[in-house]
Amino acid sequence: MPESSAPVVIADEFLRGLRIAVLFITAVVLCAWFLPTAIATPHAYSLPVLEYACLAVLVAVLVAATVMVALDRPWGRARWPMVGIAMVASVLATTAVEPEQLLLPAHWSWKIFGWFAVLLLMDLKLRWFFGALGLQQVISLVQVLGAGMGNEAKLVEMGVTSLLVAAWQGAVAVAAITSQQSGAMARRTMEEEERLRLSERVAEQVHADRQIRYDGLVATTVPLLEGIATGQHDPADPLVQRACSVEAARMRRLFAESDDVADPLEHEIYACIDVAERQGISVQASMRGALPAVPLAARRALTEPVISVLAGARSSARVAVVARDDQVTLSVVVDGAETLAEAGPVSAPGAPGALVESSQLVSGDRLWLDVTWKQG
Repeated sequence: MPESSAPVVIADEFLRGLRIAVLFITAVVLCAWFLPTAIATPHAYSLPVLEYACLAVLVAVLVAATVMVALDRPWGRARWPMVGIAMVASVLATTAVEPEQLLLPAHWSWKIFGWFAVLLLMDLKLRWFFGALGLQQVISLVQVLGAGMGNEAKLVEMGVTSLLVAAWQGAVAVAAITSQQSGAMARRTMEEEERLRLSERVAEQVHADRQIRYDGLVATTVPLLEGIATGQHDPADPLVQRACSVEAARMRRLFAESDDVADPLEHEIYACIDVAERQGISVQASMRGALPAVPLAARRALTEPVISVLAGARSSARVAVVARDDQVTLSVVVDGAETLAEAGPVSAPGAPGALVESSQLVSGDRLWLDVTWKQG
């Protein structure tokens, strides 16, 4: 488990454990305490059938909650119907209590709803719990006053009992919501750390790519430019002009490598062709077949001899690309063969081991070069 995700996991596990604990407390209070009390005191109710029906409804809500907790499912839209059913059942159960039994043990219904509120609302903001509990307590107070039991002693007893019960329930609700907030904060922190790490990795990769490109240019482009700047190389020399064309094509290829395109090899080939066309060479290009995914090192190895040949063309060139599922062949035909050196197998600068196979044929002033890469 990554260290950054530990607070999130701890918060989630604590909240799940608290949910199970509140479910257990609600079940014990309802089924082991209030249910036996209600069954043992049928005389305390004006409508025993209604009282026991309300008990049955609360037990059914408890069973539904138990299933969802066992499956570790969120309450979702079922939350509010369950809260509403629990509140209505507790209110109706109070109406079935004889007035003289209000606030006595037989009047269990005004104390149970808070546990259902904790269980069903603990993952929301605290105001929802206290709002639901406060509404139920106000309704219970109105019912007590309406039954004529609103004397000072009864009201004090009701207030003290409500305060004690609500204190326990509120403490659990506060703990649950605090845990949820801690988990949310941990998630935000983890996401921010991941964004920072991703930004650092991207920056490192960009820097590494730029360094590789710079290293590739240092070996060939920089010495050429320095020679021209110091007068060692004559810009009017055809060999120097051809070297400049080669370096210009390499730089265009490097720029093309960073572009986000569907077919990188095709994009880089056309970048090389563009440089030749800028030198006044008429280039005809054709593509056959769907290009496979060719690694960067292999793309460089494929295009390197093409760059050299195109730079030595006198006036025209033809480039054909034939692709299969696991193979790519570049064929180049140019005029001005007398100005071109022999081309053999090459490997991409900075990528040792990315070898391709090449062959060439000279006929008159034309040179035909084939460069093939096969997927290993």
